[in-house]
Amino acid sequence: MKQIALIMLAGLLPWTGRADVGSTNVSAGAVLARVLESRPTKDFSLKARLFVSHGEPVPVEILVKNTPVETRTVYRAGQTEALIVQTVRGEPQFYLRGAGQLTGARRMQRLLQSYFTFYDLGLPFLRWPNPKFVEMGRVRGRDCLIIESSATGEPYARVQMFIDKQYNALLRVTAFDENQTPVKRLMVTSFKRLGEVWIPRAMEAAYLPPGQTLPAEEKSRLEIYEGNYDTQLPAEWFSVERFGAGKSSE
Repeated sequence: MKQIALIMLAGLLPWTGRADVGSTNVSAGAVLARVLESRPTKDFSLKARLFVSHGEPVPVEILVKNTPVETRTVYRAGQTEALIVQTVRGEPQFYLRGAGQLTGARRMQRLLQSYFTFYDLGLPFLRWPNPKFVEMGRVRGRDCLIIESSATGEPYARVQMFIDKQYNALLRVTAFDENQTPVKRLMVTSFKRLGEVWIPRAMEAAYLPPGQTLPAEEKSRLEIYEGNYDTQLPAEWFSVERFGAGKSSE
């Protein structure tokens, strides 16, 4: 497996599969830096189904434009259109067409009433300061480095991230509130090949209601069934100006 680009959630989050069989002296900051730096350079488009409840799934189109300095991802479903901008350095930015930029608590709006929030899709906790290596773990048979980060003034107080040890890929996130109670879990559950890259075939977002324990029954699933890698997407589709307040979907 010479090159892998695993796309996790927004951008989604890609990785190029540079294996790191490294030492036991783990630098959490270096691990997360490799996760952020490993991303495809080509544009791609995906078709997905979002399972929100026991009803019919919602079709979602995911468009990703990569440049040397950032990744821009558009989610389209019916009249809903959202944009997430992830720069190589700096915090993600979130936009909802007709509402403009989402800041503060508005970042926690749910994509099509699912348990995937815009904040989750942007993975800002990958950039939180002072991450710490906790221990080794396993996710779906893969050896993982468990990295923990904390922050103040954010929707989550602490997160634990499971990073594939060999390929520097984010496979699972567990988020905790200020009482150190787990409240959300994001996880890649299966993979598929798209051209020269590998992408998640299915991802889950599980919400943990107060007083319950993981695994939660309240979850949403995003399944990708078709894609085109190395396509050329028009830059104007990803323009921030298209997502200004008052601009409705075409």
